[in-house]
Amino acid sequence: MSDGGGSASSGAAGGAAAAGAASDGAGAAAQASGQVAAQAADNKGTETETITGDDGEKKTPDTPKKHRYADRLSKAFPDRQYASDEDYDKAMDEHLDRLEGYEKRGTVANQNLISLFEAEPWVGHLVRDMIAGASGRIALARHAPIDDLTPQSGDPDYAEWEKAKKERADKSANNKKFEDEYAANLELSQAQVTEFAKENNLTDEQAQEFLEKFDNMLAEIHSGKITKETLAYIRKAHNYDKDLEAARGIGAIADKNKQITAKNAEEKPAGDGLPRVSSSSTPAANTQDENYMGELIGRIGRKQVL
Repeated sequence: MSDGGGSASSGAAGGAAAAGAASDGAGAAAQASGQVAAQAADNKGTETETITGDDGEKKTPDTPKKHRYADRLSKAFPDRQYASDEDYDKAMDEHLDRLEGYEKRGTVANQNLISLFEAEPWVGHLVRDMIAGASGRIALARHAPIDDLTPQSGDPDYAEWEKAKKERADKSANNKKFEDEYAANLELSQAQVTEFAKENNLTDEQAQEFLEKFDNMLAEIHSGKITKETLAYIRKAHNYDKDLEAARGIGAIADKNKQITAKNAEEKPAGDGLPRVSSSSTPAANTQDENYMGELIGRIGRKQVL
């Protein structure tokens, strides 16, 4: 019995060992399979695209080389297009010139500010407080020598003080006058636009669209930009009354010619069926002339109206 029990125990141990070995084998197989799949995925991701040439040979297409400063220049000139390395080089030269100019101007401005703050230290403190959020009055009260700001008669800078004070007062008065005129003109313009829209049967949307086009045109002109489209628009508006009157005159002449032609056709005698010698050639010529003139007037009319 003891031998049988030992054998059973040994068999159980051996079974457990075999099961463990089988489990280890399955795990190893699964791990190997995962490694193969991962390697295949990596190979797929790095696989080089090929194309087939006319001779049947597979070739790798040339990948365009990105300029080393492409990203920086796209930030400096976001609306610019680059077709070659030469375009990038020109843009880089322009960018460097701009940075160098900015640095030069900044250096001069900083030196001027340093000289000012050294000569008048309270100005530097005043600017610092205002940058921190203080109002101009508070910063002046805190740092400026208020009693010394107003010169007295006889002081070296008294005349310049009076002149500067008058210039400021005049400028302030002119600004106030401009603001008043602007407000009055704005109110008048609003009334004129409303009246114009009513006279021309414009809806609110149509009036708004017209005003936006007009405003954009004025903005371009104010900025120094004048296009052929703008000139054509102004010319058409400038010549509208004259062109309309000319078109009406040509239309009236053409209508009158039609009436004359119709009247002549009504008054033409029936005749006896025999050709009249005296009119064998003249009527045909007159009819041809009338048709020619009518067509000519019609052509001129269509050309001017359009």
